[in-house]
Parts: sequence; C-alpha cells; structure tokens
Amino acid sequence: MNESFITDDLLLVTPEEAARRLSVGRTTIYELMASGELQSVNIGRCRRVPVSSLSSFVNRLIGDVDAVQPHSTGETSNSGRRSRIRGRGASCTAITPARVGGVVAPRNPRVR
Repeated sequence: MNESFITDDLLLVTPEEAARRLSVGRTTIYELMASGELQSVNIGRCRRVPVSSLSSFVNRLIGDVDAVQPHSTGETSNSGRRSRIRGRGASCTAITPARVGGVVAPRNPRVR
C-alpha cells in the first residue's frame, strides 16, 4: 500500500510526524504545543496533533508574514548582525557573519 495514501487519510499524527511535515525538530513541536500555538490532544498517554491544526498554524504564519512584510521587490536589507524571523509568538534568531577588521567573524562568538 502506498505510504502517502495512508498518511493523507490520518486525522491525527504523532509529534514526530508533525515535525517531519513542518520540517522542524521534535523539540520545536513540543514547544509550539506547550505555548498553545499548535493544537494537540491527548489520547490516553499519547499526544497527537490534528492535521488540520498543522494547516492552520502554517496559514497563521503566512498571514503574519504578509501583515509584517509586504512582498519583496528583490531587494534585501540586513542592517544589523541579527535578523529575526517572526512567527506567531515564537521567533528564531539567525546570527549573520560580520566583518571585523577584514576578517569574517564566526557565526557563534562562543565557538573558537
């Protein structure tokens, strides 16, 4: 039987499957569930994520990005060392390399 056929018919998925579908880590899924940004249900001792809540979560992220950033014209501006990607309450910070005396500094200043 085709695996995609089976997974497309599921109403609930495991946190690991939800992480795979969103291309994020399992820990991120648990953080999203704990913050209430991603709905989940308990069935006995098992935690499951409704597939519909994955779609709703992504649609909210897309809506937040459209509200904050109009569609770009191809130009990018990165005036600082840190750039933030904002979701609904959660954020990821990416540190971009900075030139110090003609040498590119490491991404993580603690790493030597």
